[in-house]
Amino acid sequence: MGRPGRRIHTLHRATEWVNVLEGNTRALSRAPYKAEAVAEGRRLAEARGLEHVIHTRDGDIMSRKTYVG
Repeated sequence: MGRPGRRIHTLHRATEWVNVLEGNTRALSRAPYKAEAVAEGRRLAEARGLEHVIHTRDGDIMSRKTYVG
């Protein structure tokens, strides 16, 4: 069930959507639209066997899915 405490978060920052590895501040990827960021976040989480957490524009958790690597 993924690595404990390590998640890819898809969230909104300023004027864009980003994917961030939990515990880091630097974005792994950026996208102008949420759908693009979610697709890339899913790809990143699948490749690393991590949980993917998708946030609303307000920061609330909308959904999460764990990928086994």
